[in-house]
Amino acid sequence: MLSFKKLNFTLNDKKKLKFILYLFSFLFLSLVAYLNIPKLLNFSEDSLKENLKYNNNININNISKLDYKIFPTPRLRIQNSNFTIGEGNLEVNNSEIDVILSVGQIYNFEQINYKKLIINKGSSKININNINKLLTSINKNKKKLIFRENNLIFLNKNKKFFEINNTSIQIDYTNKKKKFVIDGNFLNNRIFIELNNRLKNKNSLTLEIPELDVSTKVLFTTDQFGNINGLLNLEIFNNFLTFKFVKENKIKIKDGFIRSKLLNSSIDGEVTFEPNFFTELNFKFSELNMEKLFPLIQKNFFFQNTNNLNLIKKINGIFNFQSKFEGNIIFKNGEIELKDFKVGKNKSLYFNAKITEPGKKSKIQFNAVKTINYKKNLIKKIEFFGYLIPSINKVTFERILLDGNTLSTKKIKDYEKIFDDEVIRKSLKNIFNENKLNKYFKNLI
Repeated sequence: MLSFKKLNFTLNDKKKLKFILYLFSFLFLSLVAYLNIPKLLNFSEDSLKENLKYNNNININNISKLDYKIFPTPRLRIQNSNFTIGEGNLEVNNSEIDVILSVGQIYNFEQINYKKLIINKGSSKININNINKLLTSINKNKKKLIFRENNLIFLNKNKKFFEINNTSIQIDYTNKKKKFVIDGNFLNNRIFIELNNRLKNKNSLTLEIPELDVSTKVLFTTDQFGNINGLLNLEIFNNFLTFKFVKENKIKIKDGFIRSKLLNSSIDGEVTFEPNFFTELNFKFSELNMEKLFPLIQKNFFFQNTNNLNLIKKINGIFNFQSKFEGNIIFKNGEIELKDFKVGKNKSLYFNAKITEPGKKSKIQFNAVKTINYKKNLIKKIEFFGYLIPSINKVTFERILLDGNTLSTKKIKDYEKIFDDEVIRKSLKNIFNENKLNKYFKNLI
């Protein structure tokens, strides 16, 4: 049986609980009213434009619709927005801007203050020649800027150079450090780019594509004339590349080298963006193990690997080689041509080849000329015309000429079978074995 004191305590406790509930309800309703009342009022579009320009260097010409949203935090939402950052350095279309408001300032309709901007969806375009100007725009950024699910398109002469899809982009300013971060998809592979400006005119750029085993770090400075000097370090497919560069009208590469377990080479050259993208690089190898390197080339570019093939098709330029062997590799509109190659002892093997379509169905058309010292002061010349099929480790001979005389179809097929049995031996990497090749050629005479 309850005592009077216990009953009295229970009643007092209920009164306290009731008071707390009333107080909580009042505070909750007050908060809801505080956050929702701005829906009934008009924010100043002119003030918003001025703040966007001042804080994020954003130029927005027209605001067609401006809404106030309470969730997930108080914000202004600009629908179907088109704007530029800087002097047109980054052009954004068909996006939705969320202006995240400071709670203490949501009733300041005339002077809008915000904490950060979130740009949702849409597409952004930037000319690759304006990258340096974009850095200047980032330097003027005073509020955090975030892009979500945005397609970032890089242009060269107003034509699409490449595109990063479904990007998350952040432009941030903290403690005198400016940061531009891109995280998205490139050729169906995740790509991460981070651009930092720590000190005046001193910048760093990081690029990573994990699925393609690509990792890059660039350090560079900009002079008063807009010229750029820098250093690049690149790791791709377990190969390491480093070089110094100077960007004026074109990018000049110097004092470079590439190194891995399979090759070592110096590198220099030029990269041009106007009037079209083109690169010309010079290599001088001190070491090159093609017997081990070729299977990696097969795996990445001659089996069914669409991502790597698309990457190759975007290269236009010339690679020049000088060392124990010499020749040129020409990339043009998706085609790859190996031209005027001289390899082997005394560079006695000369060949040309063309790859019109890398991939599983690819055939490499080639013609090769081998000169052999047959006897004293007597030289024999053998010419081969045919195809390599990397996906099945096969070589077919269409024609063979010995000192200018065409061999019979039967002889050609016989020599093709001998080549398959004694040289290839189920792997095309063996065509880079000089001893096997020389033994084969001598047996033809």
